[in-house]
Amino acid sequence: MSGVLGIYGTTRPNIMEELFYGLCALQHRGEEGCGIAIASAAGLLVKKAREPIYYFLKDELPFLEAIRPQAGIGHALYEGSSDLQPTRSYRGPWGVSLAMDGVLLGVPRPQERYVEGLLLDGLQATGSMEEACRQTLAALDGHGSCSLVALVQRDGATVLLALRDPRGIKPLCLGEKEGCWLVASESKGLDGAEAELVRDVRPGELLLIGETGVNSLTLREAPHQHCAFEWVYFADPTSAIEGRNVYLVRKALGRMLADAYPLDVDLVICSPDSGRGVALGYAQTRGLPFEEAVVKNPGAKRTFQVEDPDERGRAARAKFFINQDVIRGRRVVLGDDSIVRGTVVREGMIAKLRRAGAREVHLLISCPALCYPCFKDPASKAYAAYGFQSLAAAEVGRRVAQKLGAESVCYPSLAMLQEAIGHEGLCQACMDGVYPVAAELLRGCGGKE
Repeated sequence: MSGVLGIYGTTRPNIMEELFYGLCALQHRGEEGCGIAIASAAGLLVKKAREPIYYFLKDELPFLEAIRPQAGIGHALYEGSSDLQPTRSYRGPWGVSLAMDGVLLGVPRPQERYVEGLLLDGLQATGSMEEACRQTLAALDGHGSCSLVALVQRDGATVLLALRDPRGIKPLCLGEKEGCWLVASESKGLDGAEAELVRDVRPGELLLIGETGVNSLTLREAPHQHCAFEWVYFADPTSAIEGRNVYLVRKALGRMLADAYPLDVDLVICSPDSGRGVALGYAQTRGLPFEEAVVKNPGAKRTFQVEDPDERGRAARAKFFINQDVIRGRRVVLGDDSIVRGTVVREGMIAKLRRAGAREVHLLISCPALCYPCFKDPASKAYAAYGFQSLAAAEVGRRVAQKLGAESVCYPSLAMLQEAIGHEGLCQACMDGVYPVAAELLRGCGGKE
């Protein structure tokens, strides 16, 4: 997961304000660093840093606004398989600056440089942005997810290019504001720029945005396999993806879990922030009180992709704090988005809730059990529910609860997740083992390619 944003001003001579606020709105999609590229008379200007977006760009704004760029792109970095973006390269008459969200297997790293090279090869060989993108998608077929934005320059003219992989694994949407067009990973990026959502970019679709507006081309088609984890965890609750509001999907899962697991508890709490929707849906359906008893440390490191076990444990302990006066002596159910390895919920939540005096701790999880590794790391076997795919959801919950030291773990079924999202084309590989990548790239992960 990373965040991308692209803006082209057809009648607006300076898009820096929209680029700044739109990218700030995508900070949740990447905390490892950020960058922007703008089109200027002197070429493509790129600035990158391993800092939060706001603090990096606020001091650069006067200089950047003075350039009065008509087009720009931005990136919020999350994936360890990538480096700071956007890229920038020149070859012959072509200049390209690219930012992407996705994970590609079986390609050289950093993968964004590989994709940029494919695009430049195609531009040099064909002289056509359409054909260059068609060749790029063909070369990436079966390698994974890739939603990208790019500034392409030739002879002083700039085009904003947006491309989504044929399976539509990662999100991308198109927006409009008077005088400019925008492309963003999520509709929240459009909200930050005060633009209106027009529609989702279709899988395999290429958008070429220039002086005359938006030109849409469908380059390659495949079964849609949108990452279900976007609705469960990655995306902001205010965003709409494929026409489904993320917060309302999470609440719907909470309502379904309330019917499936009518627990005898005193209080519903949540793991902020992605566990709030499922917790509220459960509490409102059961008529139980909900309290903000868990507070997230705003300076704590994101733990989802911390690979080192010792570092992950330290990060988990520093991430959350418990309001003991709310918890003491109560039987609580904690809403959370998912259980991956279990380190955060075990050390950062359950242990702390016990120390705060909770009589019982139950877990309410909005994502079905992760029994297979994500295709990003197909050899991993570290998931708490790894290998439990043949068991019913209730039995998986019982076994994971024993591992974590909770009274119970309440998982939804795959059918419940699909009903809540209401979108047929989903990638649920970490839950069902059906992977959206070529079988030879999975290195024996045990899935059902």
